[in-house]
Amino acid sequence: MKYFLIICISLGLLLQTFSKSLIVLQFRAQQSFIAQVLCENRNKPEMHCNGKCYLKKELDRDASQDKNNNSNKERYEVMFVNALPERLTPPSAAPVAHIVFYTEPFLETPIHSIFHPPQFLS
Repeated sequence: MKYFLIICISLGLLLQTFSKSLIVLQFRAQQSFIAQVLCENRNKPEMHCNGKCYLKKELDRDASQDKNNNSNKERYEVMFVNALPERLTPPSAAPVAHIVFYTEPFLETPIHSIFHPPQFLS
């Protein structure tokens, strides 16, 4: 059941993502039917439309659906508000300057019986 749900959600996301490609693929598969039956310009063969008007209409419909889906999303505005009050009194102790000395770590030389370059057998 879990895998079925994952597959359904994945297919839904893929279909939504590649909807334009699927519309063009469907058009290419059924182009002769679309040109003869669904094309608005089928009575005007001099235009050489061959169903491209139907493809344009379908792509425009898909784009308008995407636009409507994107406009319905809620938008949130995030603002930073400094809610901590500023310090009203000066600090009680004087600042202390810390001096830090960096020392190089002791580097060990590798044990040559373990660390060696690979040897090719001939």
